[in-house]
Amino acid sequence: MDTDSQILIDLRHGKLDTLYNNMYPGLLSYATHILGTEYAFLAEDCVQEAILQAYQQRASFESAFFFKAYLYTCIRNRAVSILRKSHAQETYLAEQDEAGTDLVNDFIREEVLNQLYNAIRELPAEHRRLFELSYEQGLKNAEVAAILQVSESTVTKRKAQTVELLRAALRRNGCYDLLLLLGYLLGE
Repeated sequence: MDTDSQILIDLRHGKLDTLYNNMYPGLLSYATHILGTEYAFLAEDCVQEAILQAYQQRASFESAFFFKAYLYTCIRNRAVSILRKSHAQETYLAEQDEAGTDLVNDFIREEVLNQLYNAIRELPAEHRRLFELSYEQGLKNAEVAAILQVSESTVTKRKAQTVELLRAALRRNGCYDLLLLLGYLLGE
C-alpha cells in the first residue's frame, strides 16, 4: 500500500499523524509559494484550514488522488482569497488616506476662508466695498475709482487702510498664520 492511500485510511479513522508527517511540509511549501513572501506568514493558516475541511469531508473521498486534489484546491482557494482581500484592503486604505488628506485640506481651507471672511465683515462698509471690487472682482484702481467716484490716490490709500484693518482684525482673533497668507494673497 502506498503512503497516500495510508494517509486517506488513517484520515477516515480520525488519525492525522500520517498526513502531518508525510504531506504537511509540501502543503506548507505550496501555500507559501502562492502567498509570496509578503503573506507567507499566513501559509500555515491556509494549510490548517484545508486539513480541517478535508477532515470534515473525510468520508466522501473516493481515492487518495481526490483527497490530495481537494487539499491543494482548498489551499489555493484560501491563499487567493487572502491575496484578494489584502489587495482590496490596501486599495481601500489608500483611498481612505487620500480622502482623509482631502478632508483635512478642505477643512483647513474652509477654516481659513471663514476667518478671513469674518475679518472682512468687520470692515467698515466703504472698505468692504473696496475689498470686493479690488480683490474679489480684480478691478484695477482706475476702475474702482470710477465706480466709487473717488480719485485713484484715494483708492490706493483705502486699499492700504483696508489691508491694515484686516490685519488688525486677524490679530485680535489670533489668526497669525492668516496674516502671512493675507499679505501673500493681496500682494502686500
